[in-house]
Amino acid sequence: MKNSSLRLVLVALFWALFSLVFAATPALAAQADPRWRTGGDPRACQAPLSYDPMVARGPGQGEKVLVIGDSVTRDSRSMLTKALKSAGWNPVIRCFGGKRINWGISQLRDQRAWEGIPKTVVIALGTNDMRWVDRSTTKARINKILNRIGPTRNVLWVNLYGRNGDRFSKSKQKWFNKTIEKIASNRPNVHVLPWDRYAETAKIPMSSPLHYARKGLVLRTKLTVGYLNTAFGVDSQPR
Repeated sequence: MKNSSLRLVLVALFWALFSLVFAATPALAAQADPRWRTGGDPRACQAPLSYDPMVARGPGQGEKVLVIGDSVTRDSRSMLTKALKSAGWNPVIRCFGGKRINWGISQLRDQRAWEGIPKTVVIALGTNDMRWVDRSTTKARINKILNRIGPTRNVLWVNLYGRNGDRFSKSKQKWFNKTIEKIASNRPNVHVLPWDRYAETAKIPMSSPLHYARKGLVLRTKLTVGYLNTAFGVDSQPR
């Protein structure tokens, strides 16, 4: 009888300890995309991390959002992640300095194979396409990435702003932004964030012809989340 009671006490103690260890261990730790490759390029972001479990709240209501961007997104990745989560969005961010729209197309492929493409996608590419072979190539790539995303997903494209530089002139910027607007006008699911107008009005300080000082990164992040909330958040949905 004593041995039986002792066994019961030991079993109970074992499960109590097991429960404590299990509770202290994250049930769903974020995982890195195994397809992410940087080749040692210092311009790369850290590997994209899987979506976090989130309670539905805020304008985002826990909805997943995929962000694909270049070095400007890389420079603001931490604050953008925090701002999106604060607004209730559940983000995965794929970014890499110096990349063009065709790289974004490959990222859609990798994301689809890994965790799938969510209902909402933010595209912040185009600056590095200013060294285009020709405008028709760039226009074709814009249409191609939007076709890959598809007409049933929400898309927010952040347009371009920079100073004259080796890759970026005001005339190229104007052409790209007008092209994005025209393409979006024929695609009801695509919205354009007119970053150029806000940046010009705010006279944001630049750290280079193509990159922004902290004030610019903060403003761009705030506008990106704000546009997502307004265009695709819970308050935008019909009741």
